[in-house]
Amino acid sequence: MKIAPENMTIRTRVISTDPAAVEQIIISSGFFRPDEVPVAVELVQEGFDKGTDSGYEYVFIEVDGRTVAYACFGLIPCTLFSYDLYWIATHEDFRGKGLGKIVLLEVEKAVAKLGGKTIYIETSCLPIYEPTRAFYLKNEYLEKARFEDFYNDGDDKVVYVKRVTGDR
Repeated sequence: MKIAPENMTIRTRVISTDPAAVEQIIISSGFFRPDEVPVAVELVQEGFDKGTDSGYEYVFIEVDGRTVAYACFGLIPCTLFSYDLYWIATHEDFRGKGLGKIVLLEVEKAVAKLGGKTIYIETSCLPIYEPTRAFYLKNEYLEKARFEDFYNDGDDKVVYVKRVTGDR
């Protein structure tokens, strides 16, 4: 069941409660190792502390005032228009309701508005990430590279790419 639009808010500014909300989102998803959780939280905290000077951009979705999905992305250093999608996650209680797609589309619009032309996303080849890889393919990202044993033995890094335009 989709979330009613009147119950949902999309925002790009980091607020003080976001680091804790992101921690809960990341943990609940079941996709990330315990050592990855503080990295996600640190990036959001940096966005709160430094704003755009952090070099990171964000999209958050709130449902009835609760932050339940987010993405963190940014211009890849030493490039002119290539962006990395560093994190995208939805709280387990809200998965399957279309919020991930909304967040991803908002990221694409933001990147295009910022003058970006390409979004790069990396993920793992492990079976648990099959829904993640299918999500990227469904949203017109192309698998462009695979690096064997990148994260660990038998855990390849898979890179997806999509060109974006300003008419999204």
